[in-house]
Amino acid sequence: MLHKISDFVNKIRVIQNKAEKLYEMKYGNPKAKQANIDNMIQDIQSMCYMVSQDKNEYTRIDDTVDEKIKEDDGGW
Repeated sequence: MLHKISDFVNKIRVIQNKAEKLYEMKYGNPKAKQANIDNMIQDIQSMCYMVSQDKNEYTRIDDTVDEKIKEDDGGW
């Protein structure tokens, strides 16, 4: 995973908010234009695809920093 868990959760939250907005666009009164609905669907699908492609192993930032410190001898 390239991002922090909190970033991942925030992305999912944005997708949920967009899905709720899409529901209102489709079933609310007045309904949104079909082109706007289609654009929102494509936007949600794109965000879901981006999340699905983030398949790297998750490493904590603290772990990465500790490894870098061990690798760097400070120029000695």
